[in-house]
Amino acid sequence: MELIGRGREADVFAVDQRRVLRRTRDGRDAEPEARLLRHLAGHGYPVPEVYDVDGADLVMERLSGPNMSEVARSQPWRARGLGATLGRLHRSLHAVPAPAWLPPATADDDRPCVVHLDLHPDNVLLTPRGPVVIDWANSAAGTAALDVAMTLVILLGIELRAHERLLIRVLLSAMRRACGTDPRPALPAAVTRRLADPNLTPHEAALVTRLGRRYG
Repeated sequence: MELIGRGREADVFAVDQRRVLRRTRDGRDAEPEARLLRHLAGHGYPVPEVYDVDGADLVMERLSGPNMSEVARSQPWRARGLGATLGRLHRSLHAVPAPAWLPPATADDDRPCVVHLDLHPDNVLLTPRGPVVIDWANSAAGTAALDVAMTLVILLGIELRAHERLLIRVLLSAMRRACGTDPRPALPAAVTRRLADPNLTPHEAALVTRLGRRYG
């Protein structure tokens, strides 16, 4: 199979024109993610269709179209509209109740809805059928505030050039208006969670630590 994508935790291979296989490098069982994708699809949320799952291998719909980050970089004048789309994706996700089998995002077991916890522009594909959210490996049951706060911390905690920082701030401002959720109460928890990510680079960790001092 042809390798067509490589993330921090998994590789994606083309199976054929309509299917891809996503394989986690650590051998983590993909069944929980497949189960969640089917739950979300049942509530009308835009996710890839699941065809099969076998251990670490998840066979899903092959999607066409750029991700939101690619569009924002090539067409920066669309940043406000893209941010509003991201905010609406948050809002509609947080209307999906968390199933009992989904693990909680935090130790206090506050779990009213499904949360993605990695819902940023790289994980939104702009397809002919509309935006589709991918990469649900970190998802859990939690609060809307934590999910939105994670998006803020992720995007503000990456190394950017000056014009890119402005682009991200415009996008995040529009996202916050559209999502209908105040992330501020959950920002310290989001910073702590982000710093626990073993894939964080030293520079990213320093940026996130700075955010923690600001919001802690």
